[in-house]
Amino acid sequence: MSNLVVLAHRIPYPPNKGEKLRTFHQIEILRKQGHEITVIAPLEDQSDEKFAKGLADRLNIPVHTSVLEKKVIRLIKAVLTNQSFSAANFFDKKLMKIFQREIENADAVLFTASSLARYAKEVQLPSKTQKLMDFMDVDSDKWNQYAKQSNFTKSFIYQREATKISELEEYVLRNFNDTYVISAAEKNLLATKYQFDFSATVLGNGIDQSLFNPSINKPSNFTNFLFSGVMDYKPNIDAVHWFVENCWPTIVKQVPNARFVIAGMNPSNSIQALTQLKNVEVTGFVDDIKPYFDEAHVFVAPFQIARGVQNKVLQAMACALPIVTTSLGAEGILCQNNEDLVIADTQEQFSDYCIDLANNKEKADFLAANALKRINDNYAWKSVLQPLIKQLEVDNSEK
Repeated sequence: MSNLVVLAHRIPYPPNKGEKLRTFHQIEILRKQGHEITVIAPLEDQSDEKFAKGLADRLNIPVHTSVLEKKVIRLIKAVLTNQSFSAANFFDKKLMKIFQREIENADAVLFTASSLARYAKEVQLPSKTQKLMDFMDVDSDKWNQYAKQSNFTKSFIYQREATKISELEEYVLRNFNDTYVISAAEKNLLATKYQFDFSATVLGNGIDQSLFNPSINKPSNFTNFLFSGVMDYKPNIDAVHWFVENCWPTIVKQVPNARFVIAGMNPSNSIQALTQLKNVEVTGFVDDIKPYFDEAHVFVAPFQIARGVQNKVLQAMACALPIVTTSLGAEGILCQNNEDLVIADTQEQFSDYCIDLANNKEKADFLAANALKRINDNYAWKSVLQPLIKQLEVDNSEK
């Protein structure tokens, strides 16, 4: 078995949001396969140490950390050193020394984001050590999307970030042994953008069905429409505002008992203000998101900006919920429109589908059953992580 070092941009614990879920389950599965794993990650502040301890205790692995400098200092350094803001945001000299120490006997290093490529550039990795990068999403494209939808000042900043992240992506593709992306769409995007030979492998997301599973008891006093996610994240904020402004007024006219629940931590001021609207609930942080899925009748994923696979959609599928999403929300997910979910890219379509699923139980049940089957057939974690498992087996056989 391999000696694997995982350099994570955040402590992948608790597994309660996109990238944390993905990295946690990668580590958990590989640990069960018998690999020796060490995790290294920066901490935003001292309070995050409890998460590092939680991960170490949960998986019985060493976890090394260092507290980052104040964010404003990191951002100033990004400008002064002509680095991307993302790379500067996760870079720490103390952590780099820990990284240098721990990779001396490593067979492989797994980086969890393109922004961590700076560590590979500034540290001499042993020649025998495999360098593996989990891009997850093509982040440079996400920043380009931000730039196109922002005012001049923000657009300039976002475009700078897209350019700098592109430089890191190209460095990785030219110098790493393999890179992983979350879907075939992301791989195709890389191939279109970087027209030279490189290794990229699709490594999808899975679902822990012990946590996300169907509920048969739905409340009858409301028809609950659910959106879940970290609510200070721009794509989530934009999705919710688009839905509330363009679709919700029509829905509440046609479905008088409709309620829109926005479940997730760190709601921005603009999201919190939505509670002033009729039958809109903003939960803020919750200890357990599952009860909100249990009480939902329809899950909405009205994304206008997105990159990669939306875990929230997979979670809704595992909970056997009928789903209305845009094309961006369905991107990278194994699904068929009008079979596993419905796709709507205009406000009229989105509103109509929501109203239809609220009133048409037969169709809602049909979509829900198909979505659950799709999860059962294609999204077990051990199954989707086979490319990474096999890569490490290859590394081990060549020692």
